[in-house]
Amino acid sequence: MAWLWIVLGLLAVMGSITWILPSPMERRQGARRMTALKLGMQVRVLSVDDWVKERLDTVRLAQYLMWTDKTLLRASLWRVPGRGEPWAAPPGSKGWDLLSGEFGGLLKSLPDDIVGVGAENGCVWVALDDARAIIEPGTIKSVLDEISALLVYP
Repeated sequence: MAWLWIVLGLLAVMGSITWILPSPMERRQGARRMTALKLGMQVRVLSVDDWVKERLDTVRLAQYLMWTDKTLLRASLWRVPGRGEPWAAPPGSKGWDLLSGEFGGLLKSLPDDIVGVGAENGCVWVALDDARAIIEPGTIKSVLDEISALLVYP
C-alpha cells in the first residue's frame, strides 16, 4: 500500500511541474517575441474592436509595432477571410483609399500569417495570430519598413 502512495505522490509532483512549464507553442512565441525585441520592434497583445472581432472570430491578436519619426497616414486594414477582396478597413477609416495603388500591391504580397496592418500615432504595426503564425521576426521587420515607407504623409 505504501508503494501506491509513493507512486501517486510522484505523479502529483511531476504533474504540477509539467503544468508549470511552457508548452512548445509558448516557447516558439517567446522566442519570436524576443527576436522581435532585439530587432527593435515592440510586441503587445491587441484586444480587437467589435468590427474586427465579428469578421476574424478572435478577441486578441499579437501586434508587432515599430516606432518612426515620420508623419504617417493613419490607417487600419484587416484581412477578412472568405471575401473576393481579402483586405477591408473598418467603417469610418481612411484605409479604403489605400487598397489600390502601391500599398494595395504590398497588401497582396503579404504572408498569410499577417491579418492586420496599420499606422497610428507615429508607429506602424502588423497583427497576427501568434499561436498559429510561422512568420519569422526578420520578415515582420521588413514588412514594417515597407509599410513605413508607403504610409508617409505627403
